[in-house]
Amino acid sequence: MASRRTVGRGSQIIFHGPRTASARSGGSIASNSTAHAVLARRLLFPHYPPSKPLPPLISLSNTHDPTEEGDKVHDTAALKALNDEIYDFLALAVRGFILPWWGKITPRDREFPQEVMRIVSHLIKELEVRMLVADVPYLIANAIPTLVTQHYLDYRTAESKFFTSYATGLHPEQSDSLHYLFHSLQPHMAVSPEGEVDPNYVRQVIEHIMKACLPPEDWDAETERTIIREIVVKIVLEDAFPRLSQPWFLQKMALELLGSPAESAGPAAPISSTGWTLNALVILFLSAVQAVSGFAIAAIAGIQACLHVVAEVNNSPHYAKGTSMKVDLVTPVIDLVSEVLNARESATMTAILSLLQLVCGFFAPFLNRLIPYLFYSRMHPSMFTKAVSQGKKVLFPNGYPGPPAVNPTPEEQILIREQLEERLCSLVP
Repeated sequence: MASRRTVGRGSQIIFHGPRTASARSGGSIASNSTAHAVLARRLLFPHYPPSKPLPPLISLSNTHDPTEEGDKVHDTAALKALNDEIYDFLALAVRGFILPWWGKITPRDREFPQEVMRIVSHLIKELEVRMLVADVPYLIANAIPTLVTQHYLDYRTAESKFFTSYATGLHPEQSDSLHYLFHSLQPHMAVSPEGEVDPNYVRQVIEHIMKACLPPEDWDAETERTIIREIVVKIVLEDAFPRLSQPWFLQKMALELLGSPAESAGPAAPISSTGWTLNALVILFLSAVQAVSGFAIAAIAGIQACLHVVAEVNNSPHYAKGTSMKVDLVTPVIDLVSEVLNARESATMTAILSLLQLVCGFFAPFLNRLIPYLFYSRMHPSMFTKAVSQGKKVLFPNGYPGPPAVNPTPEEQILIREQLEERLCSLVP
């Protein structure tokens, strides 16, 4: 069921769906591809032949170039799994946000959800094309770190001015709040001093995206366009932003994408102190030989892997795309780390980061090619499949839009952070 209320100069559709698990929510809980296909076919493609596969939404044709036949089969299966997850996500969105009120208006008309799905499909495909031609490594390694670094600088500047005369111009009830001072120094038209995002600003952003991506005939369909916009606004403002602003949620998402850390082995058995015997000396000598040989083999394998990566980076066509070769992709990341750790307050950290910046500056031409290579070579459909699956679990926990998630206890948040730290440490060679 849906209702409409006025917010400022805009309007907002309020969606009301079932909040508890039901027998109809099995399509969301099931994890196999058959359940995905059944739900998507029933809601989005009711007239599609059962034997005919659904049209793919995502191809990611420019992100990975498999050479082996096994890699091609693996990528095809991964793309199919990704498209199944996206179709299941869209089917759950249609069932949770459109059918509850559209079925009461016209119970027998199922063409409107299909028309919405057609527009969404075109929008997804156009966004994929734009993403593939965009310089994403520059965005990740240069633009975003620069913005986050500036945010840290502005916050620390406001913090340093909090007990000075700069804060005297604030309203009396605002003078004891740091975020009011920060907002007065760096105001943003879409964000209030309390951190609330203006829904009309988000609506305008979505409108501009849809206008740039949709063909004229789809853009002229105002009813479908408005419903899609309001659904996205609802998901972004009520579901995404409140969770993404919580550190524990970001840590949990990263842990879900990277996988849980492996269980550590139990404590080693204590060595009996019976003195140095011949058997103990032989075992110690053989263990030392094994350790040295293992280190030598690992060093040789590491050198060969480095030479192989250098050859692939120099021959890779990805690094030459966009502005990645014209800008520095290393210094912004180091500056971000320095600002997050507040290295200026520690002479040791300043010396370490300065030395690191000097070394990275010497290898900057190669590192500027390495970062795009690592991005495009590691960007696999399975990564997006995990992200879509995790988003589906968060937004549709029982097959329908769920209630606001309960924040974990402080002890659980500490456990999530420790698990993420352990997982990140395990990835460091």
